[in-house]
Amino acid sequence: MNAIAGCPFHAGTSPSADFKPYFSPELHAAFETQRRDEPVFWCEEIGYWVLTKHADVYSVLHDGARFSSQNTTRPVTPMHPDAQAILKEGGYAQTGSHSSLDGAVHKRIRGVTGQVLNLREFVKLDGHIRRLVNEAIDRVEGKDAVDLLREVNYELPAQVVFKVLGIPDSDIPSVKHWAGARSVIDFSPATHAEQLEGARNMVAFWQYCTEMVREREKHPQDDFTSRMLEIRNADDAVMTIPEIITHTFGVAFAGHETTTNQLTNTFRSLLENREQWEALCADPSLATNTVEEGMRYAGAVIGWRRIALEDVEFRGVTIPKGAPIVLSFASANRDEEVFENPQRFDIRRANARKQLTFGNGVHFCLGAPLARLEMKIVFEEFAKRFPRMRLVEPDRATHLHTFVFRAPSALEVTLQ
Repeated sequence: MNAIAGCPFHAGTSPSADFKPYFSPELHAAFETQRRDEPVFWCEEIGYWVLTKHADVYSVLHDGARFSSQNTTRPVTPMHPDAQAILKEGGYAQTGSHSSLDGAVHKRIRGVTGQVLNLREFVKLDGHIRRLVNEAIDRVEGKDAVDLLREVNYELPAQVVFKVLGIPDSDIPSVKHWAGARSVIDFSPATHAEQLEGARNMVAFWQYCTEMVREREKHPQDDFTSRMLEIRNADDAVMTIPEIITHTFGVAFAGHETTTNQLTNTFRSLLENREQWEALCADPSLATNTVEEGMRYAGAVIGWRRIALEDVEFRGVTIPKGAPIVLSFASANRDEEVFENPQRFDIRRANARKQLTFGNGVHFCLGAPLARLEMKIVFEEFAKRFPRMRLVEPDRATHLHTFVFRAPSALEVTLQ
């Protein structure tokens, strides 16, 4: 990416000149330096302004007048015409997801989807989730070394959200594959070949969701898409069919990828800090706060995007109108002004819920209550069944090359 016109920094003149925003084990130390020396800075590597302080990130999340969310899912690497042609020929026609809509349109769409995706509906799934978790535990019990990401965390969140969507378990492998391709397109620097492959998968995903919506129009079920069609009641002023396809597509992606990564990140943090895992095993009621501290300390979403709609100033630095901005959740969640001893993982932390991994304000994640419920149950049940679980050393897991997610490749553990 290229720097925008008017960038005040030049290579070698700023402590942020060589800053790398992609997730790595060194990222948090780098952000600690930035918060102290240059909390608002231009990142040449990606061509974005970066906000690192909790107060600044929080304020932008609550300010829809001066900041737009239209770039939240914009491809990191501009789409090559070849990839655009694949999308066009495949009928791909997103109308804008929850996270990328602004103003009245966002309010209208959220007013419909919020009637289906809410805590009242999610708590009904408690028994179903607990059964799924114990079935997953039964499958790995008796084994010694397992990849917890591959054998439990990868599929479990999809099983939960696909029940909400009415997607059969037999389709989970395909939808998970398609969703992974979207991550590469929207949130990682992508090569020409990766864009072509990603575009093909996104078309397949889009066509799958389109067919599902058309099927629910004819044969309604007790699921998310059918409920939206019912609320719509054939009135485009409430929600159009393309908008329903878009949000079926969006929920089928967002409803499991982040939860898979967050479960894996939190398990890793627990096992790297042995006394915390032992505390949870001794008192599984700590699972609720473990979820919050896991998202603070090792959040699956490390950065989110906005566009400045006017010149804005943060800490004496002016960000010009039209400039792209990264809100660093990874940094804000370890801000020393909010969290005492922020580099410590502490499942008893009193204010862990101030973490911003789910966002905040009008774009706060609609699926947050479901993700919290899933993760709480997983940690409760694993703490009861596998108190001797440990990380396999050395930990060879890698992470997706992106400044948006903390997405690990594996979680090798011994259970006994």
